[in-house]
Amino acid sequence: MKIAELVKIGKISYREVPKPHAGPGEIVLKIQAVGLCGTDVKAYFKGHPYFAPPCILGHEFTGTIVEVGPEVDRFDGGERVVVAPYVECGVCDLCQHGLGEMCKHKAFVSGAFQEFILVPRAIVEQGTFRLETDVDFSVGSLAEPLACVHNGIDKAGVSKGDAVLVIGGGPMGVMLALLARTKGAQVLLSEISASRIEAARRLGLEVVSPQEESLVERMITVLGRDKADRILVAVGSKTVVETAFDMATPGGRVLLFGGLPKGDRVCIDAFAVHYNEISLAGSFGYNLRQFEEAVRWLTNHAQDLSGIITHTVAFSEIERGMQLAKEAKGLKIVVDFAKEAEL
Repeated sequence: MKIAELVKIGKISYREVPKPHAGPGEIVLKIQAVGLCGTDVKAYFKGHPYFAPPCILGHEFTGTIVEVGPEVDRFDGGERVVVAPYVECGVCDLCQHGLGEMCKHKAFVSGAFQEFILVPRAIVEQGTFRLETDVDFSVGSLAEPLACVHNGIDKAGVSKGDAVLVIGGGPMGVMLALLARTKGAQVLLSEISASRIEAARRLGLEVVSPQEESLVERMITVLGRDKADRILVAVGSKTVVETAFDMATPGGRVLLFGGLPKGDRVCIDAFAVHYNEISLAGSFGYNLRQFEEAVRWLTNHAQDLSGIITHTVAFSEIERGMQLAKEAKGLKIVVDFAKEAEL
């Protein structure tokens, strides 16, 4: 089979390796679709501490089961599935406190930029889910980022009737806005890219470009007030995190969803924290419960989610997909293994 290997920063090489075979408790999938994550893009262009070359990237994927190992009784060959790239151990102190995303004993699957992938026992048993036949493989690949979005919504405490401002209209920001809306919140999305604004509006979201109009005035129009109960920061900017406190209502919460470099410091108005009881929360990754919730939510909202996928590329065009993602002219880029390379 062919694999797409990150051999050095800015270079993916294709080569052939032996196809895997399923051992006890394992399954082998034929990969159908893999979403390009911001982590993949960072690893490709700049490097990443967790993904040093040579390695295989890609962790948002769907596939078809082509081989079932001994001791697997949950699945049969030919079934369509979506797979969590990791599952927590479930027994450590962090897991017992509901923080499976922080577990230090996770089971992982290898990168998905390969034609076939071996799924280990722990993930077969806990992190593999059937994909309904009416859900496109590409849409199914959104389950993992959507699980991370569920974690963010949980940590932010978004609930019915909340006024929610999402800052950053990339694919994650758009999914945060969509999920918050289904929770019964009033949602406004802030974004400056014209193409992303257009894509978000096609999904029925209220969007404001603070470079072209008053953010406060649009908040009043859409949210009914000039401050928000929940501000979800889906961009990697400490300045945005700091200014978000000025836009939060007393008792509100700011979520740091977009990552910042290690060592960055954020200055927070102590008055806002103490006297207005505005809190700062963070979220990273997902736990298994949230991944299960994401698969269910995805199944029920597949049509909306299909609008998040603005570009698809063939397996042989991963580097073109990386460039598209870097340019940030659309939303989600998915590697479709059934797609032929564009001439």
